[in-house]
Amino acid sequence: MPNSSRKLAAIVFTDIAGFTELSARDELSALKLLEQQRKLFQPIVAEFEGSWLKEMGDGLLLSFDSSLNAVRCAVELQMAARTVEGLDLRIGIHQGDIVLQGTEILGDGVNIASRIEPLAPVGGVALSEKIQQDIASHPEFTPKLLGQPDLKGVAHQLKVFCLTSHGLPEGAMIEDCDEEDEPRIMTGAGSSAFWAPALGALVFVVGGVMVMNWLKTPVLPKPQSEKATSGNGSTSADNLLTEIQTNSIAILPFEPRGKGADSIWTDGVPDEIRRHLSGVRKLKVISRKSSELLRDEKASTKDISQRLGAYWLLTGTIQQQGKEKFAITVELQHGDQLLWSKQWDQVTFKENLFSVQQEIAREIATRLGYSLPTLVAAAPKMLRFADPKDRKDTPIAEAMTLVDRPTHNFDAWVAFRKGKQHWIQRTDEGLIKGREEFVRAIQLDDRFALAHCYLAYTDMMMGVYHVERPMVAMPRAKQSALKALSLNPNLGEAHAALGYIQFLYDWDWNASMKSFEKAIELNPNHAFTYCWYSQYFMAKNDIAKEKEMIRKSLDREPLNPVILSVYANVLRRAGQTEEAKKHANQAITCNPQCILPLRRLAIWHFNEEKFNEAASYYRKIQQLIPRRISATAGEAACLLKTGKKEKAVEMFNVIFETEKNKSQHVPPGVLVWIYRNLKDKDQAYLWMRYIVENKYPEVIWFNQKDDNGDGFFSSNRFNEIMKPVGLGKLRANKTP
Repeated sequence: MPNSSRKLAAIVFTDIAGFTELSARDELSALKLLEQQRKLFQPIVAEFEGSWLKEMGDGLLLSFDSSLNAVRCAVELQMAARTVEGLDLRIGIHQGDIVLQGTEILGDGVNIASRIEPLAPVGGVALSEKIQQDIASHPEFTPKLLGQPDLKGVAHQLKVFCLTSHGLPEGAMIEDCDEEDEPRIMTGAGSSAFWAPALGALVFVVGGVMVMNWLKTPVLPKPQSEKATSGNGSTSADNLLTEIQTNSIAILPFEPRGKGADSIWTDGVPDEIRRHLSGVRKLKVISRKSSELLRDEKASTKDISQRLGAYWLLTGTIQQQGKEKFAITVELQHGDQLLWSKQWDQVTFKENLFSVQQEIAREIATRLGYSLPTLVAAAPKMLRFADPKDRKDTPIAEAMTLVDRPTHNFDAWVAFRKGKQHWIQRTDEGLIKGREEFVRAIQLDDRFALAHCYLAYTDMMMGVYHVERPMVAMPRAKQSALKALSLNPNLGEAHAALGYIQFLYDWDWNASMKSFEKAIELNPNHAFTYCWYSQYFMAKNDIAKEKEMIRKSLDREPLNPVILSVYANVLRRAGQTEEAKKHANQAITCNPQCILPLRRLAIWHFNEEKFNEAASYYRKIQQLIPRRISATAGEAACLLKTGKKEKAVEMFNVIFETEKNKSQHVPPGVLVWIYRNLKDKDQAYLWMRYIVENKYPEVIWFNQKDDNGDGFFSSNRFNEIMKPVGLGKLRANKTP
């Protein structure tokens, strides 16, 4: 008789749901699935110091010296299983005595683990009461009591729990059972499903297979859509949201409590949560700018939700606890209905800040009925085990965008957060300061992909707004976007940056479209991807697609002044002039410091020959940015049109002198504007050629400008100059 040994261990028992049916239908696929399970799971079990005791058909028998390691390993196994089609696991865990006798594993601990496992939902983990007690002091786990069933072959009753944290599915309550009955699982009012008999100790020896019913995890019933209104009873910001969809959520800046919880934390933490949730395709996540505009308003949560077009609202607080520790509290609610709340104490950057942010995102998605966070929770660990050649193309690699820790360097993270605070203002000064912070973040951590991505955004905007010359800023932006993608090929925001550069500067239309589509696939909630993509369709003269994209952008950023301004321009081009002006004025209300809506209104009034009104808008721009040459030129053109030629020419000459002396960069589009107003078409065309030869981004918009009766943009000369841009070919191939 072989020597035997006895030990106390935490036993993990796994089983693949539906494996018997698969084996009967396709034996080769069943064998392949077992091989995938083995290769995927063995490194995980080793990482948590577990013993791979036995494979029993499709089931595994594992042991651990620590209950905590057993549970953590079980969670990781479930996360990993979701990366393999058909690998649908149930897992049961119990602590007890086991007997190792040669290759045989016997004992009450094994038997109870086998009886608990069928009580777990597919994709879930069931725990005995002993395991639940062992992990009670670890707040990362949230167990739910399923009941106290009579387990066949087990002399005493014990409570059974399931894990509901980490995005794991919630098990159904167990009905009371007679001694000879199998456990009955409630799946709805008056309904039940019966499980096949669990395997006994002898089954472990011979390797039998269990057959089980497949239960679906209950999904939170979604309330009906509601009308979206603003605080004054009018429709919400975009005038397009007739209903607030129940799959929409806004995450407000967190409220500081006590000293030390400055905007780095109160803005940064919800921004990270927002980023994690953005990859859930069926969930509409309201972006940062719109949420932050309501920071200081004393409105009710219902009113805020309606103004943002968000059914669900996540609010939170951050309170300092000691020098480097914080308490984070969150509440998920709809109106007066509180769906979920939780507090985390002693949160630090180095230890658990990012895991807490990820946990909040997964918990939200799970409670709203979405399963993707369960998959993405496995991404960081599973990607390590994936074959390097497959990493870029696997779903788990795609999921990395949602859950990865952007940096391990605290100072780099702080610099990045400061950079975003400056960048989001979209002013000249904001872009310059934002760029400084992003560069600093990269200097501290060169593998910080998001920092490279936002450095690309900043240089893009500096080129577009003429803060720097485009031939300097745009190649630099492209280099940063490519660097970000080399570090994280699945960073949707970086694909969006690349697409915008390919569109505005490279004039590579096919590449641009592919980059935008990839960006949307990876991050369907990044508002500016749609905004920039809408401009691609503007250039293509596809008004239907242009409208579609900008509406999607506005749907995710209903109060963003830049997006409202772009949308207003779309309406204006569609002939909805008054509606366009309404949205431009709304953009000004959202942010009086934003010059884009002022510029739109100035140009529109000028084209309508309302020169005094146009001049007033140009003067407002100059008040905000005193050295904005385009505004000076606009005001001068208004003076020229109202008969004040001498003053207008004087202002034009100052601009000419500035360009000649190179004391300040004069956008060449401004010079085209001036010479057109002076009726000097030859000079205007010379500067148009300069714009094309030096690849100024504004060349894309020239085809959309009004001729004002002078035929400038419809001439053969203009079309000849514009040939290198490729817009003619693009429009010739426009889809109907």
